[in-house]
Order: sequence, then structure tokens, then C-alpha cells
Amino acid sequence: MQSLASLPSLPAEPRVSIVIPALNEERYIEALLDSIESQTYPHHLIEVIVADGGSTDTTRTIVELRGRTTGVGALRLIENALGSTAGGLNAGAKAATGDVIIIAGAHSELDPDFVRANVSALQESGAAATGGPIETVGVGRVASAIAAAMSHPFGVGDAKFRYASKPGDVDTIAFAAYRREVFDALGGFDITKDKAEDDDFNFRLRKAGGRLYLTPAVRSRYFARASYSGLWRQYSGYGSAKGRAFMDDPAALGPRHFVPMAVVLGGAGLLILAPVLKKAARTLKLLMLAYALAAALSGKKASERNGAPWWLTAIAFPIMHSSYGSGMALAIFREWRARRV
Repeated sequence: MQSLASLPSLPAEPRVSIVIPALNEERYIEALLDSIESQTYPHHLIEVIVADGGSTDTTRTIVELRGRTTGVGALRLIENALGSTAGGLNAGAKAATGDVIIIAGAHSELDPDFVRANVSALQESGAAATGGPIETVGVGRVASAIAAAMSHPFGVGDAKFRYASKPGDVDTIAFAAYRREVFDALGGFDITKDKAEDDDFNFRLRKAGGRLYLTPAVRSRYFARASYSGLWRQYSGYGSAKGRAFMDDPAALGPRHFVPMAVVLGGAGLLILAPVLKKAARTLKLLMLAYALAAALSGKKASERNGAPWWLTAIAFPIMHSSYGSGMALAIFREWRARRV
């Protein structure tokens, strides 16, 4: 594998490709494209590639119409035959012509200096990839509460791309700007790591000697799910993907990924023992009380920024943790059982 520890200098104004995997994103895609057209970086050096995974709403029509009037260098709609996020990212990266390839989520919006700040960070840091903390926002009371929970350490642990205020090297970045050499070295995203494709990609990047640099100068917004059921499905999928990644390579995951699973399994074990062991029953009650208190206090603190009802934010925490933890545990068990055969 090609080393990413030392990379050649970028041009003063490199060409930038923004890759967007999309599937039925008619509610969000236009706002994202608007934010790209508002970039302060020279527009003729920006190309936008939307890799559509088979949308049945008006996503394709919106992109095609915008492609005729776009203010950036080029806007192309390409096919993502696999339909998955990883498939779309790979198709977009293959079609990209830029020296820098930026991954953007269809549920996101980019600040006007997003591209310029990433290019500057790549040039100044010498990192293989750069990015910034995501501001998670929500439309409506429940979505705002979910956004608050996703922006607080109690909800997401040490995932610094969710809330960091200081620059530095990190283990993963969402909506990252990658040097083209990263794709040449790693060969793209692993299509078997659905919902964990970026973590896996960034893990392999670091194994190849590359650095991921996060700076608050790079800003973007991400729109949270609008319901608790949507949040459950989202985090259950994340946990399941992390479980599969762990079975492929235990070193791929940091300590924070295992905390929700430990809480779920530990709680389940105490619940089973509680009817026969008074100590287990007392321990379970104390842990539940401690968790409820921590969720309430964290919910109150987290909601101060966006005005969401604190109790709705407090409810979001156990949904995130239990869905993630159970999804991860089930995935590990299924992978273990499948590999025994």
C-alpha cells in the first residue's frame, strides 16, 4: 500500500470535486446545492458530482435542472448502480477530476468558506484529509432535541467532529476533504461496510501513515432525524456496521464505540439476575438512577444552545445508546455465528 505519511504540495488553488451520494433527497438536495453555489472559493475550480442510487422522488429532476444553470464549474448527475452510500462515494470519486475530493452528505449544508477553509487546512497541515465540526440542527421540537443530543459528549462520546472547538488530529471526520492520493492508495470505500464506510476508510488512511486534521475553521450543518423511530433506525444501523467492522479488524474501533454495547449487555445481565440476587437488583436500580440523572443534566445543558425542550433531549440519549449498543452486539453475534460455519 502506498504511504500517505508524506504527500506532495498542493497547487496554490487546486481543483476541487464535491461528491454527494443521494437517494430520495428532494427535501434537502436543493439547499445543499445552494450552499455550494455560495462558496467563496473560485467557482470554475469546483465540480459537483451527485451519485444517485435510484431515487424515486424528484431528486434527479432537481439536480438535472440545476446542472443547466449552475454557478460552479460543473454539476453532474451520475448513476450509483449499487445504491449504497459506499457505492455512491466510489462512483463519484472515480468520476472526479479534482486534486481534492470532498465528501458531502445530502442532509447537509456547507458554510460559504467550507471549500476554501479545507483547501487552506490541507495546504498548511500537510494532512491527508481535513474537515471540521458539524453543527447538527433540527426542524421541529423533536428534531431539535435529537440535534442537541447528537451534539453533546454524553450522547456521542469523544466523537470530536460533532462538537470540537480546537484544531488537531482526530481518528475520523465526517464530510472530509481528501487529497486525491488517498483514493489512489486505498482504492475507495469498502462496500461491505455500509454505514461505517467512512470510519473504515479513515482507519485505513491512518494505517497508511496519513493524518486526519480537524479545524473549527471548516463549518457545515447536518439535519437530524425528525422522529425517535428514525433516530433508532439510524443508530441501530451505525451500531450494526461497527459490529461488522470490529469482527473484520478489532483495531478499527476506539473505546467509545464499545460503551453503549457494554451498557446494554451489562443492564440486560443485571435484569436477568435481579429476581434471584438482591445485589444485582440494587446495582441495576442505582445504575438506572445514575443514568437518568446524567441524561437529565446533559439534556438540560445540551438544549441550552438551540432551545429544545430538555426532557425531549434527555429521551433521545437512551434511544441513541440502546439502539447503537444492541445493534452492535447483534452484529457481532451474527458475524461470529456465520464464521463458525
